[in-house]
Amino acid sequence: MHHEIHLGILAILGICVAGGVVGAWIFQKLKVPQVVGYIVVGVLIGDTGFGLLHPADVAALGSFNNFALGLIGFLVGGELSGSIFKKYGKQFTAILLGEGLAAFLLVGISSTLIVNLVVHDWIVSIAAGVVFGAIASATDPASTIDVLWEYRSAGVLTTAIVAIVALDDALAMTLYGLGTSVATILTQSGGASIGETLMHTGIELVGAVLLGIICGFVLNAMMRYLPQTEKRLGMSIGVLLVCIGLSVAFNMDVILATMAVGIVLINRAPKRSKKLFETVRSFSTPIYIILFVLVGARLSLGDMPA
Repeated sequence: MHHEIHLGILAILGICVAGGVVGAWIFQKLKVPQVVGYIVVGVLIGDTGFGLLHPADVAALGSFNNFALGLIGFLVGGELSGSIFKKYGKQFTAILLGEGLAAFLLVGISSTLIVNLVVHDWIVSIAAGVVFGAIASATDPASTIDVLWEYRSAGVLTTAIVAIVALDDALAMTLYGLGTSVATILTQSGGASIGETLMHTGIELVGAVLLGIICGFVLNAMMRYLPQTEKRLGMSIGVLLVCIGLSVAFNMDVILATMAVGIVLINRAPKRSKKLFETVRSFSTPIYIILFVLVGARLSLGDMPA
């Protein structure tokens, strides 16, 4: 007889962290990035594996995922000083547009051709291709940054990767808004126009950046009166939680908003904020372990076609 096991949130978090560390250690021995170990452990303890984490449990931790992504965005922003963009801005822009648009076009065209072979309808095929192309342009900043941190990468290439991964979030949102708008217009009438969709996407992006800038200036002002590291850490987490919460409430990009907080801090007070970023990063490991384990737990291999 099969008995379902229901664990409390604290036990679930403990299993995620401990299991993630073990999985990372095993995969590092195999010369594979540790993030793969986190995700595999998530699959094993999720509904596909031993069933320790049920879909309801994973859904209940949705707010934690937002916090983890926001924290990663904040740390990424802390590595993007103005001097870097002054020195490599043109190169970053060229690479960003090249990789984003190339993925959009290549996947979009190939998806259109493949879908047309199945449905024999060019309108539906183009609509699907545009959406798939837009999705393909997105990158996962969390896993990329985790690999860079794992190998303690440093140098011009690492700086370029961090900057491009950070900016790609905005490009992907724009392309996705454009793609879904085009697909809606092609497949049905009465949908929002391309202009309306792009305006809505632009408002979300600008809103996220403005929110992050405001929170960044508030945090920077408060840090002047908080010389102790512990109090600065507490204030930074509080401001980040407010920033993340408002981003979720108004459907804005969490990573972009908290990234703006980090960018403001590192450029307004580089010396004062450097210690803060080091402190936040020092305790962030268990948080992003849980994030990636939950990513694995969401995967339902049984629903995949054979």
